Amino acid sequence: MVTVVDVVVPVYRGMESAKRCIECVLTSPQLTPFELIVVDDGSPEPELSRWLRGQAASGRLTLLVQAQRQGFAAAANRAIALHVDRDLVVLHSDAEVANDWLDRLHAHATKAHDIGTVAPFTNRGGVANYPCSAVDNAMPEGLDIASLDALFVRANAGESIPTGLSRGPCIYFRRACLDAVGAFDSRPLGSDYGVEQDFCLRAAAARFRHVLAADTYVWHEGAVAFGADARDLAARAEKALGKLYPHYPAQRAEFDERDPARPFARRVDLLRLAEWPRPLIVFVAHGWGGGIRRHMNDLAAMAGEGCEVLMLQPAADHTVALTWPRQGEGFVAYFALPRELPALADLLRALGVARIHFHHIHGLPRSVLDLPRSVGVPYDCTLHDYYAICPQYHLVTEDGRYCGEPDAAGCAACLARRPAQWGLDINEWRGALGQLLRGAARVIAPTRDVAQRVARYFPDVSAIVLAHPEWPVANPERVTRVSVLGNMSPEKGVRVVAACARDARERRLPLAFRVLGSTTEALPQWPEASLSIHGQYDDNDLPVLLAAERPDVIWFPAQVPETYVYTLTVAMAAGVPIVASALGAFPERLAAHSRSLLVAWDASPAEWNDALLRAGAAADVSSLPRPRAAAS
Repeated sequence: MVTVVDVVVPVYRGMESAKRCIECVLTSPQLTPFELIVVDDGSPEPELSRWLRGQAASGRLTLLVQAQRQGFAAAANRAIALHVDRDLVVLHSDAEVANDWLDRLHAHATKAHDIGTVAPFTNRGGVANYPCSAVDNAMPEGLDIASLDALFVRANAGESIPTGLSRGPCIYFRRACLDAVGAFDSRPLGSDYGVEQDFCLRAAAARFRHVLAADTYVWHEGAVAFGADARDLAARAEKALGKLYPHYPAQRAEFDERDPARPFARRVDLLRLAEWPRPLIVFVAHGWGGGIRRHMNDLAAMAGEGCEVLMLQPAADHTVALTWPRQGEGFVAYFALPRELPALADLLRALGVARIHFHHIHGLPRSVLDLPRSVGVPYDCTLHDYYAICPQYHLVTEDGRYCGEPDAAGCAACLARRPAQWGLDINEWRGALGQLLRGAARVIAPTRDVAQRVARYFPDVSAIVLAHPEWPVANPERVTRVSVLGNMSPEKGVRVVAACARDARERRLPLAFRVLGSTTEALPQWPEASLSIHGQYDDNDLPVLLAAERPDVIWFPAQVPETYVYTLTVAMAAGVPIVASALGAFPERLAAHSRSLLVAWDASPAEWNDALLRAGAAADVSSLPRPRAAAS
């Protein structure tokens, strides 16, 4: 007897997403017979409901309609109860499938009688995300859903792993598991978020297993039904699950830490890299970041049309990490050197790496110097510092000064106090690094000084002087520097400052806020907002402090009627434009001050910021229009 599988799609809103989901289910080629069951969960979109009715009338799908929204769990449960002898897949209406996806899920589900659910790889919200496991992922460059799913088939055909539970936009449920455990139950969770995990935890208690179909990928747009509330609802669901199942938080944390799906994801990475349309180059460097990392990032970006960059950097205990630094990629592979140098070389050859570029060797095992020969590719060396001639890299003494480049005896004495990487003496060090430079196709120095200094030690090495490529530096828009004086509390306007800093960030306004004093509440600072805090100061130092800060505007956003304000006296003496609340002592004290602007104390953040910009741009603000009538 042929087993029919129900594919259940609860729909609430999002017509375009739902149409894509339904069309891909109906048009993907399957050997497994299935019935598409769509549940219209009281959709607020009449056009979507009409389209679904039309599809049902044409016989393309079975439509169940709920007069009012009852939620994802109730909608799915209604479909689950429709055919009590069938397995089923619950597919979110903003998910998209490809190729023979159902055949593969069905094959995994029927491998053993105790399998309760099967979930595929996805891009977000799943038990296994790709390319990166713990984030929401975009579609990788050059791929679509069908081509990426096909890569999963090639990389992991027929393979699955236990997961402890299933979650995500697409889950295959065995009928035996549903019969034993029951359907979805959102009541203990307070919402529909987390009902799949709750089901799986109940199923696990009934001795059913949950597995990942490592050969299947399903795309998930995400949060169409729940919108902006999705993240908060997910967090509440996790908290509720932890209360219902005390072992769940530790189980989830252990699974996330172990990330058992990673090897299967990395196989897909390797297929993609091996078929990358541009040559691959490996950058070898330390793991410090800084100027070298910036140079490599710039170089990779500028060469992006002609090649793709992999990175080899130190990890720990004579281990190196090979990574794919492209934004959004999660590939990393570790190799213990020198023992696994042949494996690393084999991998780079298999990927078709065309060239290796040494940027630095700090923290790397010495055997990394043999990598180009082992792979059989040419290589380059860039001299970012003086690592080739001195293991101190910057020719620096213990007290941070230029060493003067002493003779070999002086270098030996230095190394006796500060041993070199790899335990080499100065002659051995220069011998090893000199051999590296001599074998390079190109040795690149950013300045003539570097090239000439290195040439004194290696006269047979001819370095190319080539300045680091840099992006053109754009002249930034003039920024208005706003100083707020004194101990900032709610009555002094600390919350107004926070709101204005956020508004400036959101609207990309050229405003930089500086609190000269302390605050009673936390304020958003860089990079959340262009705001910094000086901290407490002595009152007598304020005039000097203002002279050093050189603000364009001094701001008093008081939220109560001030009686005098000593810091206002200093501000007026500084000759800087002042923006203040039109409340309390400010209108009276600033009446004769030509460079002041009064703003309603309860002005919006946008109104305050607009006033600050006008004040900062005007030599005499006395004639400027008020944003709105001052409140008394």
